[in-house]
Amino acid sequence: MGRVKESRQPSGDRDDDAASTSSAFTLQDQDYANEVPPAYTDDPEPVKSHDHGDHDTDMQRKSIRGRAPRRLIEDGNPEAELDPRWKVSKNKDAKGSTTTYISETLSSDPAVCQAFIETTIQVPIQPFVRLVGTHTETRRRDKKDETTRVTDFDVSVPLETLIVKDWTRTRIVENSQKAYRGGIRKQLDPRVKAHPEAAATTPSLQEWCHRFCASSASAKSFTVSRTVTELQREILTQGMNEAVRGTNYRGDIAITYPVRNRATIVMSDHWINRYRHNKLIWWICVILQLWIITWPLLIFMTKRWEVLTVEWPRRIHMEPDGSWPMAHEYFPRGMTYEGQETGNPMERVAYMTEQDWVGQWRQAVQLAAESKKRGTLSVGDWRIAQEVEERSRQRAAGRRAVGQDSGILAAATGLLSGVQGFMAQSQRASGWGGNLDGGYSGDLQEAIDIYTNICTLTTGARRRRLIREHGCKPIKNSSELNPWKDALFGWTQLAVNRKAAKQRNLLEYSRGRFLRNGHTIHFKFGFDNIVFTVEPENLKAMLATKFNDWNLPDRRKAAFYPLLGNGIFSSDGAPWRHSRELLRPNFVRSQVADLATFETHVEHLIQSIPRDGSTVDLRELFFRLTIDSATEFLFGESTNCLAPGASSAHAAEFANAFDRSQEAAGNASRGLPFVAKLFSASSISKDIRYVHQFVDHYVKLGLEWQQKQDAEKSESESGERYIFLYELVKAVQDPIRIRSELLNVLLAGRDTTASLLTNVWFILGKRPDIWANLRQEVDALYGEQPTFEQLKDMKYLKYVLNETLRIYPVVPSNSRMSISDTVLPRGGGPDGTSPLFIPANTTVGWSLYTMHRREDLFGEDAEEFKPERWETLRPGWEFLPFNGGPRICIGQQFALTEASYTTIRLMQEYKDIEGRDREPWTECITLTASGRATKVALTPA
Repeated sequence: MGRVKESRQPSGDRDDDAASTSSAFTLQDQDYANEVPPAYTDDPEPVKSHDHGDHDTDMQRKSIRGRAPRRLIEDGNPEAELDPRWKVSKNKDAKGSTTTYISETLSSDPAVCQAFIETTIQVPIQPFVRLVGTHTETRRRDKKDETTRVTDFDVSVPLETLIVKDWTRTRIVENSQKAYRGGIRKQLDPRVKAHPEAAATTPSLQEWCHRFCASSASAKSFTVSRTVTELQREILTQGMNEAVRGTNYRGDIAITYPVRNRATIVMSDHWINRYRHNKLIWWICVILQLWIITWPLLIFMTKRWEVLTVEWPRRIHMEPDGSWPMAHEYFPRGMTYEGQETGNPMERVAYMTEQDWVGQWRQAVQLAAESKKRGTLSVGDWRIAQEVEERSRQRAAGRRAVGQDSGILAAATGLLSGVQGFMAQSQRASGWGGNLDGGYSGDLQEAIDIYTNICTLTTGARRRRLIREHGCKPIKNSSELNPWKDALFGWTQLAVNRKAAKQRNLLEYSRGRFLRNGHTIHFKFGFDNIVFTVEPENLKAMLATKFNDWNLPDRRKAAFYPLLGNGIFSSDGAPWRHSRELLRPNFVRSQVADLATFETHVEHLIQSIPRDGSTVDLRELFFRLTIDSATEFLFGESTNCLAPGASSAHAAEFANAFDRSQEAAGNASRGLPFVAKLFSASSISKDIRYVHQFVDHYVKLGLEWQQKQDAEKSESESGERYIFLYELVKAVQDPIRIRSELLNVLLAGRDTTASLLTNVWFILGKRPDIWANLRQEVDALYGEQPTFEQLKDMKYLKYVLNETLRIYPVVPSNSRMSISDTVLPRGGGPDGTSPLFIPANTTVGWSLYTMHRREDLFGEDAEEFKPERWETLRPGWEFLPFNGGPRICIGQQFALTEASYTTIRLMQEYKDIEGRDREPWTECITLTASGRATKVALTPA
């Protein structure tokens, strides 16, 4: 068995009460099927943290992911790493992918160059086995034979389980080896011929960086190569070839071994290097055949350094003294994995042998080849293959699975199984993928046709049964939303949504659609069929009672991933549950109730507000306040955007880049992602890169802190200030995972509170009566800073916050995608009150902005801002400011506490307010929604 040694001691369980995640009750993750609505409350939710120590070590060992270089900042010189003039280019070819950094700083400052290269050394590779099956087809057209090559399948299988990301060796080329040493061809060190004894010495990385930066060449490059050594490719090639041939495949099979992150290249900021990575110029050279001139030009004008290779050995060998390699050689990050024992007592391999790997993936590769899959296989594909194999064994043994299907559905299911068996037997008996002169053989083509028809029959029968059992009726069509011209592609709603968003009227336009067409509507949005609803019962089904039938839409995950990674807001299933379990203990009541740290930032806010009665836009100040408090809570260091003279240019640029990235992600999630990328890919990717580099700095500090704690074997003192990052690194060591979780919490902790405060103070500026009522409650504190318990007792303030969240929800719309055929309680039939059938892979959205303003739910005065309604109002699923069900916001109490405290402290400092906004509330939507401005004048107390 493989053995893992780790010096870090697992952290103990905490018994603190967590922050509330519901208003009238507490909804645990496993209790989503009950009938209780997920409103939010002040009652604390008891949560115990999980011991992630051994679990995360095991997960870290089993789930090896490629990651981008972590940001490395030397003390006193952070500007070098954050230089916005750096250019990054990612290139892919048959051998894998490389990343190129074009920077004058990296190519001229040896200290920065060395620090950067030492960071890139830690980037693990992602090797794959790629199998491409092809055959030729000859058809006669116009009395001529035309032969074309057809790709039957193109499958990449990850080899991550054959390497350990911490098994690394850095090799610098020796003087006696030929390599690119600053020239245009490989050569030995010039000193070897004159002084043979010089071959015994090897220059250090520092010396090579000095040589590279000291070179006077205008166009030059320094390459860090990455490779897997001692990988027995002949075993893998033979095993994969036998697996595919086992399906009686007769075509040609090409097996290659591409590697993602196979090299990092640093280039000087010269016009040659800039233009060689410009896609437009590249295509011009290809179309006009200019590569005949440019290719030699690039070869002879670029001076190359290729002297550094990072190796991931498949095997480690016993030392002469009988010991295994020391941790400092293979394991720079503190974890020692001694490998998997093999038949050879003198060596060990990473996790499993090549033969074991072939056996593990054999069935999945066969299934992928037979289904003509194109793409990369995942653990999900492996599980499907195992399930298919198990069912095949059951059929071979004569057993029949017991199910609920009967009648025509049972007969169709049996017929489908028979056709599948016939197809497999026919395909494997007669062969497939061979070179053809006119198409498939008759038997195989007939089997394919039958299989397709039976799939259609069984799916239709199952759906008709589901519709019949639940009494579903079709959704009503509308001439406005379902015109004939949108039958193939939904241009209409794309155009009107884009126009409404430009006019900052998207929320009201969406509400108008419901007012004109009913509470559940549908339309074609691009190629997707979208259902929208404002029925509380439908939301209850999607978010709670039928939670397992729904996932996040693919559009949302694709839009959020570049910025947020695989965090709690952009993942489903087991990754989401793990993220939630990881973050939940950090929102215990003791952290939510800690107002002393937040008071410092509120004081900075007060100092930023003019005291002469001039106009100030509080929206901008609120967003600075929350990013200051959120970064201190998360990183232990605040951006200090509100602190006079304390904020750095990097912190201010980080806040701006984070805003722009969010807006781009929001636009992509609401529209067609490829359109958003087409118009803003270069600028937005630069902002995202800046955000990641900024956060990576703190991730590095957190990991170093954890390593220091492990080395000293010490526990944190109980009186130390709480830092979210330090608690996170106790459970997770993957820097990319840590960064993703931090950014997800930063988004929630910063934008939710800032948007809520913006909307509250917009109302206070417009409604003197509400200001007066709230003033009476605040004056009861006699100018003292409120405690957490006092905040809970301020009922009118709670009413104001609830009413603000009702009228102006910070997340005004959301959506889910069905992963199986399911039924919603309402929306079908002419009146929209019958159950509605939802096929698999259908996106269903909802508008809280509209639902919170329904007169049949909140009264005839639903559009009026009236805090007093909450004296008697006890809403259920019709009021969801913080979502509901298992995905209910775990940080909602944190946001409400900050908003309440800020409002009280400002009212203690200023006795009167005058609204200076002449326009009504105007939406500003990124990933959250708030007013576009909150212009007021405040009179000091």
